[in-house]
Amino acid sequence: MIEPFGNLADGRPVHRIRIAADGISADILTYGATVHRLDVAGRNVALGHPNLAGYQSSPFFIGATCGRFANRIGDATFELDGVTYPLQPNENGNILHGGPDGFDKRIWTIEEAGDDSVLLTLTSPDGDQGFPGTIQVSARYTARPGEVEVIYRAHTDAATHVNLTTHIYLNLAGETSGAADDQLLQVFADRYTEVGEGNIPTGDLPAVHDRFDLRTARPVEQAAPLDHNFVITGDGLRPHARMSAPDLTLEVLSDQPGLQIYTAEALNPDVIGTSGVGYVGRAGIALETQGFPDAPNQPTFPSTVLRPGQEYLATTVWRFSSPVA
Repeated sequence: MIEPFGNLADGRPVHRIRIAADGISADILTYGATVHRLDVAGRNVALGHPNLAGYQSSPFFIGATCGRFANRIGDATFELDGVTYPLQPNENGNILHGGPDGFDKRIWTIEEAGDDSVLLTLTSPDGDQGFPGTIQVSARYTARPGEVEVIYRAHTDAATHVNLTTHIYLNLAGETSGAADDQLLQVFADRYTEVGEGNIPTGDLPAVHDRFDLRTARPVEQAAPLDHNFVITGDGLRPHARMSAPDLTLEVLSDQPGLQIYTAEALNPDVIGTSGVGYVGRAGIALETQGFPDAPNQPTFPSTVLRPGQEYLATTVWRFSSPVA
């Protein structure tokens, strides 16, 4: 199902696509390839905004696809193959989630749309926000019984950095339920990315400790505040995190090396949700599967370089079950 979802100031239309399988559905916007709703057994567990204006004015990237480089790059610059590339800063001299005009603010093209899947595409030209190379990007969302999958692909005509994520905020008690403080969070990581000023990594990957040790599930309130990347070892599609409410469990699986967790203390009642009600701090928890922040400037981190002839491929699955296992 494809429906209008408003128009930009220049008249370009935005659409909402609903995909569904038994007991689960997702509404995806062409604006930012954004997850607008995620309904599990009739309950919307994803934060969102009620209209296009809400997404355009929000600083929180709610549900959006972030790129060309998700998370932060320090000093909004990097060197690649002997060339220094100044980027467009948008957070205290750094670049966050692709810059002031990132992929979250673009209208993506619907290439395919079916009952249970939609394929969206975007072209990012050479020099976009300062990044080299023209890249062709796709995002495919697919609904299956009990889960939704997103697969990102990208190709480039020149060496560049690519790191994409879906900035979904989840609350298993429902979008209108208030803070997710009592929900249990488990992260399958022994290390995390230490950060310094401006939340830019220092390059160190210390062992998890105190509130960063989420190897055993604990209430979100005990782990907060978090805006940190956790190191997920292994290869292929594998568990990154598990979140649970009394009657619903979410498993996040991905093939990415990192999981950024943001407990969203900055949300506030001025941020109007899909239901028309203002959010509170920790109304949803962002679980962002991705490459490491500032990887272009950290040679010991997993590489985010994409070269001609290569394919960037990133898969994430949100898998739901009930009751709690």
